[in-house]
Amino acid sequence: MYIENQKLKDEKKTEELAYKSTKSRYIDLIWKIKTLYTGGDRALDFCFTGLKGSKETLFHHVISVKLLPNAPTEDIDQIKKEIIQLNQYKGTIIPKIPEFNFIAQSIENQHLFEEVITGNPNSRVAKLIDKLHNSDWVKAGLELDSPEICPFCQRPYGNDNIISELKSYFNKDYENALDEIKIMRDRYKRAFEQLPVIDIFSQIDFLSDLKKDYNNTCTLLKNTIESNIRKIDEKYKNPSVIIKLDSTVEYLNKINEIINSANEAIDIFNKKILSVDIEIEELKQRFWSKIRYDYNQSIIEFNNQTKDFDKKTNKINEQVKSLTSQIEEQRKIIATEQNNIINIDASISHINGMLVDMGITDFKIDKYGEDGLYRIIRGDDDTPVFKTLSEGERTIISILYFLEACQGVLNKELSPKKRIIVIDDPISSLSNLYIFNIGRILRSILYPKYKKDAVSKTGYTIEPKFEQVFILTHSLYFFYEMTEMDENKRHTSQALFRISKSETGSKIQNMHYEHIQSDYQAYWMAIRDPETSPALIANCMRNIIEYFFNFVEKKDLNNVFSTAKFQQLKYQAFLRYINRESHSLGQNIYDFKEFDYTIFHEALKMVFEESGYSEHYKKMMKLK
Repeated sequence: MYIENQKLKDEKKTEELAYKSTKSRYIDLIWKIKTLYTGGDRALDFCFTGLKGSKETLFHHVISVKLLPNAPTEDIDQIKKEIIQLNQYKGTIIPKIPEFNFIAQSIENQHLFEEVITGNPNSRVAKLIDKLHNSDWVKAGLELDSPEICPFCQRPYGNDNIISELKSYFNKDYENALDEIKIMRDRYKRAFEQLPVIDIFSQIDFLSDLKKDYNNTCTLLKNTIESNIRKIDEKYKNPSVIIKLDSTVEYLNKINEIINSANEAIDIFNKKILSVDIEIEELKQRFWSKIRYDYNQSIIEFNNQTKDFDKKTNKINEQVKSLTSQIEEQRKIIATEQNNIINIDASISHINGMLVDMGITDFKIDKYGEDGLYRIIRGDDDTPVFKTLSEGERTIISILYFLEACQGVLNKELSPKKRIIVIDDPISSLSNLYIFNIGRILRSILYPKYKKDAVSKTGYTIEPKFEQVFILTHSLYFFYEMTEMDENKRHTSQALFRISKSETGSKIQNMHYEHIQSDYQAYWMAIRDPETSPALIANCMRNIIEYFFNFVEKKDLNNVFSTAKFQQLKYQAFLRYINRESHSLGQNIYDFKEFDYTIFHEALKMVFEESGYSEHYKKMMKLK
């Protein structure tokens, strides 16, 4: 359950990392909004108040904006333009445009322009002029009249008094009509010249859409009025000609419609000016609504991935919750069982029993106080006796206490955890009998139970009592005690390693049971390795000579060392180290730097050759 629970937590962590990466990608996408719409003219900077300092803050703000049901009709540039205008006219009311009025417009409807203006019908020349339709020509000619020459025939006047007759034709009514035409013409032209010039459409940005229509209509109005003036001038020159003036009403109405639209826009804008803070806030909301709509597809994708993530993690959380509940139940069971395991009195009895089994009866351990403490006593004597114990006895007590601790804990509130046991050479200062006893105890407490299994490659499966057990030793005897003799059991539960140390450092190498050698063989193996430390090589050579010649051949080497060959200067260091105590050997070698690998090997070889055992030397050095 613990492993499964951890796997689920790891799976959740993987999902969280993937989701974090996905979210980061969308956050970076939204962060581009800040790059696009801040800085420069800073018109939109106020929209990002409180949002520019954190990518995640901006991201959560955008996805929290309510999506409009329909697409916004304005783009960001339009919103920005309104903001600039509000800031530009902030606190200033724009006056409305007055109505456009052409005061002489009524002249266009005067019937006089459509009348044929002629002279006195009772004049003697009236019928002739009317018949010839040349009253305008006659009128123009009379203006060139002189006292002696007729303006028409260019001859001196006779006695017929024709000029007087002609002048009588153009009576007072005729003259009044011409005067009226002139007055209307002057009034019409003056009114045209007094028409207002409206340039507000060029000055105010939000009216710029009306500018083109306004200018076009004004041009049409101007052209019409100028045309009418020319027609009036023509009527004045030729009163008998009928003219019809073009109406300007349509253009005036159109211009006033444009002005009304402009005034409506000005009214709306002025209201915004009066409540500029509210309007700015509304524009801010419109800005974010537009942004939300534009990024909607990306937000939908992110929300879908968030839902998938939540679904997966919720499922994992439910599974973890269930497993955690089961684990808690198991802990309660373990705690209950632990109350049965952790018993100080039982531990004391167990340790004392093992002491008796080992033949140790002159001291034992006893309970001390209420905190799970122990003490060592001899018989019924309460005085402290630990300092009176030998090194071997202390070692035995330490081992037994340690083994008891390995099987439980001293605090019943703590649940037992997975345990890895490490024992480092526990049999120093012990006799072979105690080594055997300690070995048996270690095997019974630490080693797993074996079960035969036909399916297994080795024929066995194990029920381990601990996660791992490491046993380190220098003793070949103890090594054999702790190693399974049965090959199949050994391959099921044990792995053998050799730790060796040289000047280049320590090495851990796999070791096979068949390769285990005696101490004597191990000495030879050490001196064959050039990387072995000088102190160890010298010590091994001393042990080889001592073991072989003192215990095997029972020979005195003094005669060998006194030969002429060994009196050479290069062998003196070898002789000194071989004859000194091994405890001081290493220090001497390092102090005097006298060790020479080649010379020491020559000297050792010479010892065996001079003694008649050159073949043994070759065999142990693995020489051909």
